[in-house]
Amino acid sequence: MAIRVGDAIPWWLYSNDLELARHQQHDLIARTAAGEQQLAAISILSYLGDYEGCDQWLERVAGCQHVLGQQSRYRILRYLRDANPWRALLPPGQGDSLAWRVEQRIEAGQPVLVDVVGGIGDQLESSAMLRCIRNQLSRPGSLWIRPLGQQAGVVRQLLEQVDDLPLAPAEGLDQPWRITAPWFRFWLGTKGIQERILRPLLMDGIQSAPGQVGKLLVCWRTKPDPDNPLSSFSRSLSFPTVLRLYRRWAPALLERGWEVLDLSDYSSNEVACLPTHQGWLRLVRPMVRNLQDTRALIQACESVATVDTSLVHLTALCDRDVHLLLPRFPDERWLDLLGHAGIYQQRVTPHRQLCLHHWQAPLASLEAALFGISPPSKSARLNQPMPSHLSPSPS
Repeated sequence: MAIRVGDAIPWWLYSNDLELARHQQHDLIARTAAGEQQLAAISILSYLGDYEGCDQWLERVAGCQHVLGQQSRYRILRYLRDANPWRALLPPGQGDSLAWRVEQRIEAGQPVLVDVVGGIGDQLESSAMLRCIRNQLSRPGSLWIRPLGQQAGVVRQLLEQVDDLPLAPAEGLDQPWRITAPWFRFWLGTKGIQERILRPLLMDGIQSAPGQVGKLLVCWRTKPDPDNPLSSFSRSLSFPTVLRLYRRWAPALLERGWEVLDLSDYSSNEVACLPTHQGWLRLVRPMVRNLQDTRALIQACESVATVDTSLVHLTALCDRDVHLLLPRFPDERWLDLLGHAGIYQQRVTPHRQLCLHHWQAPLASLEAALFGISPPSKSARLNQPMPSHLSPSPS
């Protein structure tokens, strides 16, 4: 029987046993025939924090000649804090010619259209970064941005409200030359331009009036990724965990008169088990059709808490504080976004797993922050976990 990517990580067999998970994955790689399936299995090692093992396998099978291998190599370089990890995503031998082409067009004042790709969070982050570095270009007017990732239409609707963003018009841009955001970010690295997001995309304030019932916006699940189920599983709370959390929170919420607006996507059977009848929990997923609806929910709430999904990017880039629940081995982008001065470091408070697939520690940290149970200072929460909390400890 062929091994599918979805079968590569049977996490339910070993729960939070990291050593066993890595052992099982190395064994799976060794048993998988060379090709795309093996490269997909190799890439999973980086999601288990085994960057060294991932690198060794890529070297052994010449994996960086293929797109999946290049993506794994990029994750390794970003984890290692390489000055220009984007170089891993370029076909071999094309870096110099690509950099020269971008340089020539910008120096000549010719339009360079950057397609921001990936999920909603990726598109928002890239757009905010490109807006911030635009004035460091010799000809800022050359740069144009176009959302071209998942749900690009709803991303464009939001970006159209951003001042001084070089958003490409739907029509009328004279003979643009296109490049994807990762490749353009490679060029930025060759120029020594740091990808710092020093200001938000939009300035949103808290709209609730004094004395109004406090509202907390939460999201406990990411969108399922059929190509990498481990990633979405690792970043999401299980339904039993959510139920236990709400049982534990109920007294504090009732005492304070708070209302929880839950943006998570639940099945009909799960909805039937949630304590919506108690009055403090409202499921708002059906109300959301676009980013403007989500933005309105953010504006109406005093606090936002979420797993690693687009909500954290939208909240921070709307200049609002957000609590971020991170898995044991999070997306390597957070090393940069939370490790350097900028809007993410100012607005995002990370709460990170200490053990693989074990949410007890980050949830306890979140509860302390929300309900005032011996909370650490905000500076401690931001600075102490970075980068040591994001760096895998030896297993």
